Amino acid sequence: MPKKVSESQKKAILDAFKKGMNISEISRSYNFSPVTITRQLKKFLSKTDFEDIKSKNLKLFQKNSENNFAENKEIFDNVINEETLKDNPCEESNFEIVPIIQDIEITKQKDLTSKPLKEANLPNVVYMLIDKNIELAPKLLGDYPQWGFMSDDELKRYTIEIFSDQKSAKKHCHKNQKLIKIPNPKVFVIASKNLRLKGITRIIFDDLLLSI
Repeated sequence: MPKKVSESQKKAILDAFKKGMNISEISRSYNFSPVTITRQLKKFLSKTDFEDIKSKNLKLFQKNSENNFAENKEIFDNVINEETLKDNPCEESNFEIVPIIQDIEITKQKDLTSKPLKEANLPNVVYMLIDKNIELAPKLLGDYPQWGFMSDDELKRYTIEIFSDQKSAKKHCHKNQKLIKIPNPKVFVIASKNLRLKGITRIIFDDLLLSI
């Protein structure tokens, strides 16, 4: 039976929305589905007000995510050997990424549209493309046409992509990128909190969409 939203929760949800929190964040904070949150907000707001606030909040979230990433782009500076970036473009580098474990807490995140990263059956080795200038280069999920059917909130999420084989990764490699081999895919789980702080909440792996 669906959990009922209390009167105090309704007020808190409305206040959070007006103060700039987007629907996905409110959903996680109050443990209600995005559909439930949207339904409650529309009871108190006109359609125009709801859309205006929603649009403003998404822009704010996107701006904050970009700022966080720009200020903290060293997330992988400590786990990726800088020497590998000096090689020729798209040449494979084989090295171990040292997990960032200090102050890391792996938390559960409910999601209706993707599979949790911790439950994904990843192979022992995966491949990843790194931008030579900023190391890790996330993209919006909306930049991937094959995921265009997702909701607007999902398409605004920052995403990184990993590959199961070298050949597939090379097909997506551009001149300004470097192909790396990651023999320990669990590093993404261990560093999940750091990734979320960067605004990165999704990983594309072949035909799977994984939530961080």
